Amino acid sequence: MVGKVDYSSVPTSVDLENNKNQKKYTVNENKGKKVVISKPLCVLMAIGALLLAVLVGLVVFFLVPRYCNGEKPPEALTETQIPETYDKADEVDERLPRSIEPTHYRIRIVPDLQNATTSGSVAMTLNVVEPTNEIIFHVSNITIEEHSLSINSTVSNSSLIEIREQGYVEGDKYKIILMEDLKRNETYDLSMTFNGQLNGHLQGFYLSQYNDASGRERRMASTQFSPTDARNAFPCFDEPSFKAKFTISLARPGHMTTLANMPLSTSIKFENRENWYWDHYLETPEIATYLVAFMLSDLRRGSTNDPLIKVWSRDSLVRQTTYANEISPKILHYFENYFDIKFPLPKIDIVAVPEFGFSAMENWGLITFRESSLLFDPAVSTNEDKRTIATVLAHEIAHQWFGNLVTPKWWNDLWLKEGFATYMEYFGVDHAEPSWKIKDEFLPSETARAMAIDSLESSRPISFEVKNSRQIRQTFDEISYAKGAAIIRMMNHFLGENVFKRGLINFLKKHINGNADRLDLFTALTEEAHKAKALEPNETVAQIMNTWTERPGFPVVHAIADYQNNNLHILQKRFYLFDKDEKSSWWVPLSFTTYQAPNFTDTKPKFWLRGEYEIEEKVNFTKWYLLNIDQTGYFIVNYDEKNWRSLIDHIMDLPPSIRAQLISDSMDLARANLISYDIPLRMISKMAVLDENIMFVPTLIAFKKLEFLSDILSATPAFGLFEEYHQAIFRSTYRMVTFEDPFDDYITRRIRSTVLEWSCRSPDSGCAHESRTKFRAWMINNEPVLPNLREIVYCTALREGAEIEWDFAYRKYLESNSPSEKNVLLDALGCTRLRWLLSRYLDKLLDDPSIRIQDADRIFESVAKNKIGTSIAFDFLRKNWNDLLSHFGDGFNILARMIKSLAFQMNTEFQLLELERFRDSIKHNISTTASAFDSAIETVKANVKWMEKNYHQVEQWLQKYKDHYDYV
Repeated sequence: MVGKVDYSSVPTSVDLENNKNQKKYTVNENKGKKVVISKPLCVLMAIGALLLAVLVGLVVFFLVPRYCNGEKPPEALTETQIPETYDKADEVDERLPRSIEPTHYRIRIVPDLQNATTSGSVAMTLNVVEPTNEIIFHVSNITIEEHSLSINSTVSNSSLIEIREQGYVEGDKYKIILMEDLKRNETYDLSMTFNGQLNGHLQGFYLSQYNDASGRERRMASTQFSPTDARNAFPCFDEPSFKAKFTISLARPGHMTTLANMPLSTSIKFENRENWYWDHYLETPEIATYLVAFMLSDLRRGSTNDPLIKVWSRDSLVRQTTYANEISPKILHYFENYFDIKFPLPKIDIVAVPEFGFSAMENWGLITFRESSLLFDPAVSTNEDKRTIATVLAHEIAHQWFGNLVTPKWWNDLWLKEGFATYMEYFGVDHAEPSWKIKDEFLPSETARAMAIDSLESSRPISFEVKNSRQIRQTFDEISYAKGAAIIRMMNHFLGENVFKRGLINFLKKHINGNADRLDLFTALTEEAHKAKALEPNETVAQIMNTWTERPGFPVVHAIADYQNNNLHILQKRFYLFDKDEKSSWWVPLSFTTYQAPNFTDTKPKFWLRGEYEIEEKVNFTKWYLLNIDQTGYFIVNYDEKNWRSLIDHIMDLPPSIRAQLISDSMDLARANLISYDIPLRMISKMAVLDENIMFVPTLIAFKKLEFLSDILSATPAFGLFEEYHQAIFRSTYRMVTFEDPFDDYITRRIRSTVLEWSCRSPDSGCAHESRTKFRAWMINNEPVLPNLREIVYCTALREGAEIEWDFAYRKYLESNSPSEKNVLLDALGCTRLRWLLSRYLDKLLDDPSIRIQDADRIFESVAKNKIGTSIAFDFLRKNWNDLLSHFGDGFNILARMIKSLAFQMNTEFQLLELERFRDSIKHNISTTASAFDSAIETVKANVKWMEKNYHQVEQWLQKYKDHYDYV
C-alpha cells in the first residue's frame, strides 16, 4: 500500500544544480511507512524482465542488416561521431599551392558610393615555380566575369592559353584549369574584370558614412585588408608570403580625392563619365596583399611638420591632427636610427577614418586609424587619450619595419610583427615623450594582460598552425600582442641591449623586402650572441625561445632558501589559476640580487633553468633576496615564507618597479591558492600607508589586482569588509588626490584618474558627492567638466543618478563631434544601476543607427562589467546571437570581446553551467568566438574554485584585522 508522499524529501532544481557531492535522492519514500512489495510478486517481475530482454534481442537480430564477404554497411550507419564543439568550417584549408607566385598586380577600381558597389579589373604577372595546368587564387564576395579571363605567356608571344574550366571552389578560392601546362620559370599574364561590393562590416573595401559639421551625410570608401580581406576587394594571392608589386588606379568624382600606398603619378579624365577622373599611382615595392590600401573620400589634411608625413581627417576635425603631426616625425626618425634603415617609401599618409574596426592599420605608406586613436583636442581629450594616440602611432610606425619591410611568412608567426610593434612602441613613445617614463608601465600594460589569458588551460602557444580565415582572426589577441612583446623584452634582457639591437638590424637587412619566420630571427640573434659571448657556444636563441613560442602558458618559479647552508633550491611548474599541477619546463633566465649587495639594474641572468625542472645554487642570504628583477622574464616567482615576510618588512626600501612586481606576483599566487592572502594583503597595506609620494606604477598594480577581489566579493557578506579595508589603507591617498586639475604632468594625472576611480566608488564618499555636483552644474548651467575628470564624474553621476542624467548623457553623445568625448560618454552610459536603462542601452546596438559597429564591444563591455548589468548583457547576447553575428560580422573579434567581458562578474556554478549551455547551443554558428568562449568559461571555473577555496580565508582575514588594517 502506497502511503502519502512527503514532498520535503523531493530535491529542488537548485539542489540538483548544486549537487556537488553526488547525493542520492530518494523521492517516493514515506518516513513513517515504507513501500512494500511481496516476494512472489518480485519473482514474477524478474521473470517478466528476463523474457522482455530475450524478445528485444531476437528483434534486433532479425531486423538489423548484417554484411558478409567484406561488404560495408551504408556510410550513414558508420559515420564518425563528431564532437559537440566541432565545426567543419575549422577544417577548410584556404592556403594556396606554391607552384605559382605573383610578381605584379595592375589594379583598376571604380567605386560607386551611392549603390555600395565596385567594378574593376586586375592583371597579374605570374611566375611559374613548378609546371602546372592549374591557377588557383583567392576571391570572396566578388563576381568574376568568366568571359573576361585570359592568360598568355609574357616571353613567347604565343596566343592565348585556352581555359578548360573555371569556377569558385571551397576556401575562398577560384580555380582555373588550362588545356596545357604552364612552364617552369616562365612568366604569364592573367587578366580579368570583376564586380564587388562596398560592404558595411568595415572589412575589405568598405563604405563609411558620417555627418559633416552642418549635419549633412557624407560617404567615403576605405580599405581594411588585414588579415585576409584583400580578396574581398580584388582577386589575388591573399597570403603574406606572396609579396608582389602593385600599380593601382582609382576612379573618383571630381569633388573627391583618393589616396593609396604610393604618391599620385597622374590624374586624367575618365572617358564617358562627366566630372570623373582616373588617379594613377606609382608602383609599390614588393608588399603583401594585406598591406595594400586605398581610399576615396573628401577628407582634408592638416598642417605638416615633416614633408614625408601628412595627417588627414574630416574637415571639421583637422585642428585635432596637430599632436599626431608633432610626434609622428620624431617616432619615425627614431626608428630609422634604431634599425639603421631609412624609411623606404617617398611618403606616409596618416588618416583618421570615421568608421574603423581596429585601432589602426599599418598599411605601407597609408596608415589608417580610428579617429579616437589619432585625433587630440586639448579642450576635450584626456591624458589617457594622448597616451593612446602616442602608443598607437608608435606601434604602427614600428610596423613599417616589422611587418612591412620584413613580413612573416605565414600567420602562425603573427607575433613576429605584432609582438615587436607592441614592444617597440614603448621605445618610440619614450623618445617622443621622455617625461612620461612609459617603459615603467610595461608590467601592468602588457605582461599582466598577457598572463591573465596565459594562466588558463585554454591558452594557446604563440606560434601554432592556422589554415583559414576563421583561425587566423582568432590569433589577433593578447597572446600575439602582449605575450609576444613580453618574451621579446625577455630576449632583450638576457642577451643585452647591444646584442639584441645588432641582431635585429642584421635580421631586417638580410630579409629586407622579403619574408621571414621566427627561426630566421633566432638565427640572427644567436650569431650576435655568440660574437659577444652572451650565450655559451653550444646554446642558441632558438633552443631557448622555442620553449616559449611552441607551448602555451608560463612558469611559476618556486625559490626555497636553505638559510643555514646558503643553498637556493629553484624549481619550475606551469602556472594555472586553479587546481592543476603540471610539470612543464622552459629555459628560464634568472636575474638575482640580495639585501647585502642590492642591484636593481643588472637584469642579466645569474642562473638558468636550462629546461630542467629544478636546480640548486649556492648564494649568500641575509634578510631578503630577489629573482627576476623588474619582471624582465615572462614568469612569476614564489618565495619561501621567510623571504616573503622579509620583503614585506622592506617593501618601501625597494624601487617602485620592484614593489609593483612583488604585489602582482603575490596577488596572482594567492588567487591560485599557492600562498596565503595574508602575504599580498599585508604587503599592499604597508605600501599604501607608507607611500607618501603615491608612486604611480605600484599604486596602479595594487588597484588592478584588488579589482579582482572587489568583483568577486561584490555579492557576498565580505564585500563590506573589503570596502573598509581599501578605504582604511588608502585613506591618506584619497585625501591627497583631489578634483583639482591644474596643468599637471602626465604621471600626476595618471595617478589622479587611478585613485579617484576607486575613491568615488562609495556613494557616500566626498568624491561621489563632488562628481554629482559637477555633473549637475554641467546639466543646469552648462559648466563643462575638465577633460581629465570626465571619465570619473560621468560614470559616478550616472551610477548614482536617474533617467534624467542618463538621457542627458546620451543626448550629449549624439551632439558631440569629438571622438574622445564620445568614448567617455559611451563608457559612462553603462554605469547606471537602473536595469531597464541598461537593457535599453544594449538594444541600441541593433536598433540605433547612431551606434557604430566599431563601438559595439565598448558598449557591451560597459554593461557586462557593471555588477548590475552582467546578467542583462548575457541575456541580450543569448537572445540576439544570430542578429549580432549578422550585423557585426567576424572581422574584428567584436563578439569575442563581448563574451570575454562576461566572465569578470560570474562566479557561481549556475552561471558557469548557463555559459556552457549557451556555447553548446551555438556550436554550429560560433564563428570566430570559440577561443573566447574557452577563455571565458575557464575564467568562470577559476572564479567558482576561488569561492570554494579562498573566500573564507579572505573573509576571516578581513574580519580579524578589521580595526587596524593600516597597521598589519
